[in-house]
Amino acid sequence: MSDQPVVLRGFAGEPAIIPDAYSLRTAALAAAGAVARVDDDRDQATAVEALRMLKDLRNGIETSRKAVKAPVLALGRRIDDMASEFLENCNKQEGRLQGMINHYQQHQLEVKREHELELVNQAKRASEMEIEAGRLRHDSVFEKDPTQRAGMLKRADELENEALHARMSGELAVIDEGDKPKGLVVRNRINFQVEDAIVFVQGYPQFFKWNDDTETLKLDRQSILDELNRDGGGLFHRTHFPEELSASADRRLVRPPGLRVYEETKTHVR
Repeated sequence: MSDQPVVLRGFAGEPAIIPDAYSLRTAALAAAGAVARVDDDRDQATAVEALRMLKDLRNGIETSRKAVKAPVLALGRRIDDMASEFLENCNKQEGRLQGMINHYQQHQLEVKREHELELVNQAKRASEMEIEAGRLRHDSVFEKDPTQRAGMLKRADELENEALHARMSGELAVIDEGDKPKGLVVRNRINFQVEDAIVFVQGYPQFFKWNDDTETLKLDRQSILDELNRDGGGLFHRTHFPEELSASADRRLVRPPGLRVYEETKTHVR
């Protein structure tokens, strides 16, 4: 396919300003330059006439500029409509495939995190078994009944073996992230939606900027995203209110007042 699939046929044109317009501009500037001061009615009338000439010139240029641009703008709209119509079905398929890939990658992420959590729990169980084995060995020293002592030591050996097996299994476990096709870029990030702007601005006013011209507050969305996705947890993780902290196992999805925080997976092909 050509590097430029959209082409323009039969178009030519060079914008220009006609000589009469230059003459009118010269006359208007000369009339304006002749007014040095406005001290009486005569000076004022001269200034008004010069001002009228300048305004007429500006209005004439503005009207003709719009008239000359109109067919060009119409052509631009036709080009946009043509390209949009050409790609309509392609865009639908692109969105459909993108959605399925996003869903699959989100599922893969959930499986990976479940596996990671299981490994953490396995390591915790191994530690608990090692502690219990150590306690049994310690208590066996003071046990006078030989049979009881032997049973305690046997159980300690069993626990230590189970703990070793659990640790080795965890260390050797490989989390399969699947084969990612070449060029597929996957990005997981935490996003948010403002559900109650008033409540949020009361809790975190530093994320809003005041606009003097419109007398409105503007949300600094990027700064909020940076804090939500900061490694190790950002500002929202340092809250003094437990109800704002994450309720999930990974502690990532904090709950600032007025915000709905959620995780999303997005993919694109490079």
